[in-house]
Amino acid sequence: MITRHHIALTTLCTLIICSALVPDSPLIILVICLGAGIGTILPDIQMQKPKTLKARTLAWLVARFTRAVCTPLMCFLYWGTKGKNPDPDDKRLTHSVPGIACIWLTLAFAALLPCLVLYGSWVPELPVAFLAGVLTGLILHLIQDACTRKGITPLYPFSETMVFGSIRPCDTTDRRIAQFHYYHYSVTGIILGFQLLRSWQGFAALPICIFGVVSCLGMMIWSSEISIRTTDEREPVPAEQERIRLDPLNFTGIPDTSASGLMMGVYYFNKRVRWML
Repeated sequence: MITRHHIALTTLCTLIICSALVPDSPLIILVICLGAGIGTILPDIQMQKPKTLKARTLAWLVARFTRAVCTPLMCFLYWGTKGKNPDPDDKRLTHSVPGIACIWLTLAFAALLPCLVLYGSWVPELPVAFLAGVLTGLILHLIQDACTRKGITPLYPFSETMVFGSIRPCDTTDRRIAQFHYYHYSVTGIILGFQLLRSWQGFAALPICIFGVVSCLGMMIWSSEISIRTTDEREPVPAEQERIRLDPLNFTGIPDTSASGLMMGVYYFNKRVRWML
């Protein structure tokens, strides 16, 4: 999905959960949602740098952490343990369960080590809340991308089995993503409204909040027609077409000979015709 879709849908689901777990701690809710927003960006190592300075530049910088630190570490671990040597720029590395686990553990080490050094065995609650949000964002990112046509490879590089849906995020004629936003906002608004009215309090609201998140994710999965494809079932990649220019016409196809060979044949054919005339 597009970055803004990831951030919006992930933040709404996280807010639903936080409203039950920490309803009276606005700072903790803010930190968890911030972590979830960052976590849902981290796997997108294929994100292109914006040409001008804009809000998406911050998202690109967040994704650079994964590309600079996490994917080289993943490749080293996979090579050392399983003898596999994946491409560090392959987005399947980060769109998998082992991938998000490695990202989260790397970030947890970077965040908690200074706390352990400074505070000993006691760790402040804010870093823990932030890491909980990051983990939530990583998991939701995989679920959301599983609804798209490009899909995810949940066990890569140990298996290339794909989980994919039918959503094309850039297709403006497909209204399903707009429906996802509408449903997420509606469920979040209803739950937070009852929380403000004191109808549900604390952990008593947890089952309802869990049901709300599950219904949001279930609606996405059901609407996206998710399928599973193993390596053997993958469609063959069509041969790349080569454009050949035979002045004044253009022919597009898969030639039996190279373009230079065809042009040489045309040259000798024209030469022989002129000699006969």
